[in-house]
Amino acid sequence: GQGGRLGRYIDMVEENVVREDLTFAEMAQVAITAAADAEIEEDDAETMVTRLYGALHKMKRSYVRSFVYLLSQLGEDLQWPKAVARNLGVDVARAIKARPDDIAEFRNRLAGATSAEAQAEILKQFCTAAPPETAKAKAPRQKFEFHVGETKVTARQGECRIVSKADYASVPKARLQRAIRAFEAALEVEE
Repeated sequence: GQGGRLGRYIDMVEENVVREDLTFAEMAQVAITAAADAEIEEDDAETMVTRLYGALHKMKRSYVRSFVYLLSQLGEDLQWPKAVARNLGVDVARAIKARPDDIAEFRNRLAGATSAEAQAEILKQFCTAAPPETAKAKAPRQKFEFHVGETKVTARQGECRIVSKADYASVPKARLQRAIRAFEAALEVEE
């Protein structure tokens, strides 16, 4: 019945993963196929990844989930899924999530790819194409300065200087740490 059917997918997975013959795209495809299987009650492919690939390191499972997302968003237009390198696949999945409006045009371009190499080029371009509003912000500004009350702020790549009359050395370290965490959270700074 139900368990036996899932068991067959799991056996297939273990046999292939142990031999390390499966690409991330193929592993994702197995999860998508199993999730679409009417006789298996789990129908979410990303959840299916956990059930099928329980033995894999969780980082690897997260790559497989990225590929599940990639394949389910791009479908047949991604003509050479096996050729997609791991990091590129993960980057493209992230870019699609960030720019869902661009997907139709992106799929058209992929559908027109004539080789796996051309496909890789289109995927890379999609990752580097910034959405229009950040394109303006990316104009090279080495630094800019402004005041917040009495405090002078200087912002540049990788650095934000805050100069004020406050004696920061007298602030308890834990409080400074809290302030910096709040500052990063407000900016949503990514490590």
